[in-house]
Amino acid sequence: MSPAKNGRTPASNYRKPPVAYQFKKGTSGNYSGRPPKEKMQSGLSGGGGIADRFGAMALEEAIRPVTVREGDKVSEIPAMQALIRTMLRAAAQGDAKAGRPLLELIARAEGGRTGAAMDMLQRAHQYKEKYGPIFEQCEREGRDPPEIYPHPDDLMIDGTTGEVTIDGPTNKEEAGVRAAGLKIAVESMARYVEVEAALAKDPTNNMLRREFKELKGHYDILKKDSERLIRHEVLRRSRRALEAKPLKSNTPKHGPKA
Repeated sequence: MSPAKNGRTPASNYRKPPVAYQFKKGTSGNYSGRPPKEKMQSGLSGGGGIADRFGAMALEEAIRPVTVREGDKVSEIPAMQALIRTMLRAAAQGDAKAGRPLLELIARAEGGRTGAAMDMLQRAHQYKEKYGPIFEQCEREGRDPPEIYPHPDDLMIDGTTGEVTIDGPTNKEEAGVRAAGLKIAVESMARYVEVEAALAKDPTNNMLRREFKELKGHYDILKKDSERLIRHEVLRRSRRALEAKPLKSNTPKHGPKA
């Protein structure tokens, strides 16, 4: 046996440790045991097979941004949108096969949107009918309005299209933020008038222009809230005028009996 490096000789028990240090038969040297193999996770939460994973990958690819060029303009849009543009272009050039599925897709989307709009319109009318009288009663009795959001008069319904929009706070937190913003806006109006007058004399003053821009934002908040309150008052007066108007009877009048 040749001497080892650094002048040391190999141990006589190399690869043959004493019996006391040998592993016992039937006992593993890894007391914790082999860690379990990780199971392959599905592409979708909640499990599923190949079809689910394929669907998840297809959806991911559909929303992946791709670069498209239209003339001299280059932009990034989702891959699905780029595909739809390509199909629309082909349909416009006379490819009926490309146009048919797109028309069906548009019809389904339009039908779904119309259904959602009708549902929203119905719920808006029900909401007004339910909570409108409650607010009206509080106003008649001089009591504070209930903490119900949105205010029935903030639900605006377009009589032509049936579109429903909300112009006002939709919950208590929004109402608190709105009240705080209105308070700041009211307190800033005196300075708004001062800066507006100073800017009229010195229109090139950049400091005044920056301050006026900020103050103008507060002014716009007050203006918008004022328009909202005026709308509430107009609707309130209209309702009371209709209540005061006597209903015409459809019962025919009979002359005196002979």
